Amino acid sequence: MITGMKYGLSLPHLGTLASANAIRTVAQRAEEIGYDSLWVLQRTLKPVQPQVPYPATADGQLPDDYKIVFDPIESLTFAAAVTSRIQLGTSVIVLSNHYPLMLARRLATLDQLSGGRLICGFGVGWSKDEIEAAGVKFETRGRRADEFVRALKAIWKEDPVEFRGEFFQIPKSYIGPKPLQKPHPPIIFGGYVGKTFERVIDHGSGWNPAGVPPEHLGGMIEGMRSAAKAKGKRPEDFSVYCRVFYHPTKEQFKELESMGVDHVILDVSFGMSSLDAVLKRMQEIKP
Repeated sequence: MITGMKYGLSLPHLGTLASANAIRTVAQRAEEIGYDSLWVLQRTLKPVQPQVPYPATADGQLPDDYKIVFDPIESLTFAAAVTSRIQLGTSVIVLSNHYPLMLARRLATLDQLSGGRLICGFGVGWSKDEIEAAGVKFETRGRRADEFVRALKAIWKEDPVEFRGEFFQIPKSYIGPKPLQKPHPPIIFGGYVGKTFERVIDHGSGWNPAGVPPEHLGGMIEGMRSAAKAKGKRPEDFSVYCRVFYHPTKEQFKELESMGVDHVILDVSFGMSSLDAVLKRMQEIKP
């Protein structure tokens, strides 16, 4: 196994494979054979006619797997109950679908129940259909997300909590539980353009790219490091959690590590036809 880089695995919580048995089986097997983490994503709907084309397909349609998506927090809570050591991450929760008070409590509860194993991956969101369905203005989603994270951190660290912002107001209150990890679980951000790196440096401890072609990934990691230096921060303080949708070879794992990837997330269940196929692939792909 390559030293230094950690290895995560996506849970089968979407598409026709999604079930309690599939999540339990994969979670327990992943911990047994030595994976470092388990990951979930969030998708609240699959629009019939997307307002914004899905970037990963030629026709702009979202894959059929997204017709069924188990909630990420409930899926990780279930996985936490049937495992004991493996870390649990979201890649990503779309902040535009939530409000800080309830999300802070749900994530803090998960961190407590899992014994401090949570990694919080957040995103601003790209689907105009999802964001508008959640009652959020698409044009202000970035500013709202930045304030959202500030509110989360206040709820997690302070007692009593009081928060006054452009989007969120919290009267002076006691809000518990607090996360087990102090001052809060690791916060990483997905995204590729715009203010992504600024958000990583200002509010988080890591970047979570997904599906970036290897020929572009190295340059983007250097871009994040440059952004950290420009803000007077140490680049080594910001980790890269890279989600890949292919079956890496030993050499490709080495290439990812040499680029600066600290934690690779292997999506082995997307588009798979059976649980047995997922179990076979996660065994084969393990470094």
